Amino acid sequence: SDKIVFIVGMPRSGTSLVEQILASHPDVFGAGELRYINDICTSFSPPGNPGDKYPAAFGQLKQSDVDTMARYYLDSINPVSGDARLITDKMPHNFLYLGLISLISPNAKIIHVSRSPLDNCLSLFFHGFNPMHSYTTDLTMLGQYYREYRRLMSHWRNNIPDMRLLEIHYEEVVKDLEKSTRKLLEFCGLDWSDTCINFHNSGRFVKTPSYDQVRRPIYTSSVGRWKHYQTFIAPLQSALEVGNIKSPDLQETP
Repeated sequence: SDKIVFIVGMPRSGTSLVEQILASHPDVFGAGELRYINDICTSFSPPGNPGDKYPAAFGQLKQSDVDTMARYYLDSINPVSGDARLITDKMPHNFLYLGLISLISPNAKIIHVSRSPLDNCLSLFFHGFNPMHSYTTDLTMLGQYYREYRRLMSHWRNNIPDMRLLEIHYEEVVKDLEKSTRKLLEFCGLDWSDTCINFHNSGRFVKTPSYDQVRRPIYTSSVGRWKHYQTFIAPLQSALEVGNIKSPDLQETP
């Protein structure tokens, strides 16, 4: 199927905003955060080594396994997407599984949303996520997790064709909404629609932590927000710098 658009990235990076822009298009159904890919990964065990889990277990995948996974995913999304030309799956942590996604859905589009590291990490730290996101409760651990996320994305970027993977930056979206929207629509093969830049008028239900932000017109007040807290974030900066992440955030830090 070529109707699937996976939107991935760190939580609080702008994935909800990007999905809301696309889901405002009349040909797109925004499905939100679907757990189907995670379910596929956690449920698969090879017959000969039933104790193996992702990713070790996937070294023993057969074509029949891939076909079964693909059918499961399509059978799960088709009932909710109706007649929409495209459906978005905006589970941020699907960035962990892009290799598998490329196997079971080779015609899908993937949009990776990234944000300035310090703004992204502090937004995670402030939010108070559930225990599944325990890495967000400690600044050093958060920086280390972010560093590993970037390292993994670099690997996927080197192995997934550009025609299937689009990089979009939160700061670019809020700086020039129309330009970024045109970039998104062109990548997805969609015609222009004014409804996309008026995404905040959509009546679509959003249940992510960004439910309030996507109801507002575009704003830039979250860009560079980390500067208000630079006295307190030395552990985070140190953890990020260890990974040699090239970021204007870190360059601007006194």
